Amino acid sequence: MRAFVLATLLAAPLIPLDPARAQTGKPVPEREYITARLAELQKVRTPEGIESLEQVELGGVKQWISIRGQNRKNPVLLFIHGGPGVPEMPNRWFFQRPWEDFFTVVQWDQRGVGKNAVSHDSATIFPTLSLDRIATDAAELAELLRTRFGQRKIVVAGHSWGSMVGLTLARRRPELLHAYVGIGQVVATAAERVIWEGARERAQQAGNAEALRELDSIAPYPGPDGAFDLGKAMLVRKWGALYNGLWYGVPTDNLMFEMGDWGPEYTAEDIAASGRNQSWAGGALLTELKAFDFRTSIPAIEVPVVIAQGRWDLLTPYAPAVDYVRILRAPSKKLVTFERSGHMPMFEEPGRFLMTLVNDVLPLTGPPVSFPRP
Repeated sequence: MRAFVLATLLAAPLIPLDPARAQTGKPVPEREYITARLAELQKVRTPEGIESLEQVELGGVKQWISIRGQNRKNPVLLFIHGGPGVPEMPNRWFFQRPWEDFFTVVQWDQRGVGKNAVSHDSATIFPTLSLDRIATDAAELAELLRTRFGQRKIVVAGHSWGSMVGLTLARRRPELLHAYVGIGQVVATAAERVIWEGARERAQQAGNAEALRELDSIAPYPGPDGAFDLGKAMLVRKWGALYNGLWYGVPTDNLMFEMGDWGPEYTAEDIAASGRNQSWAGGALLTELKAFDFRTSIPAIEVPVVIAQGRWDLLTPYAPAVDYVRILRAPSKKLVTFERSGHMPMFEEPGRFLMTLVNDVLPLTGPPVSFPRP
């Protein structure tokens, strides 16, 4: 799905999207045929498995989750999406299926967005949108999943904006987590300068006079007061995406957002409603999160940490994540660098990402689970 995506300073793509499509949310041709085939191809067929699309109540509000896995006894992995307001549930068909051999994977559409957009009243939901509220929803969901699957702890993976939610959850409720996995980890607003410098350097190497002219027109960025300017942030990320900063080798956001049109979990109505709600949901959270620095606010957590970071990322840039892992105090910590990835390593290097989950995350959950013999 495509929409005008707002985001926190470092927590989201911030790529300018087609405004006409954002308003209509028009699905792709023959969508019903495509989604039906994908659903059949990825159907969970094991008797020990689970495949569920359902609503759960979090913070007094019903919210949609997808639960998929080949064995209910596998560790639960809760994926917290980015944006704010950009669910991964409709994209999960593209990258998630191999994870389901090792984890019971839960995709969660946060309040007000995704499938929730059809029924959530913006006048009611808008005042509740905050990092604190969404992290509290995440904690309630983690507790619900622990109880449902009879597991003492779960794994939490947060992508982009979701890494802010996930890290906050890990700091507040370490007893709920086997491990925290940060994907495109957000660190601090100060990294906006790193994004601008990276985009300009790559444009200069490419000899792109137009990009240099536009990037230089907003210098110094950010300004001396450090104030965030959405228009300038969008401009910087436009050129960053052109040079591998979003999806390595893919110069625009079109493919990333259009994949969601084929998500079997979503109806055409869901696509249209989600597209409309992404703007106001992201905007509400953007206002709150203009200044933060996890290096000082979360210098330590009590759970193992794995950070999966794309070397080319110019949305949540690589260097600040490296520095954060270096200073973070945790029972164990590991930085996994994806050399040919920007902001979406699970899309860009899916095999290496699966190896990270299996080799670095799964051992943190305890003894392996095996299938019963026939």
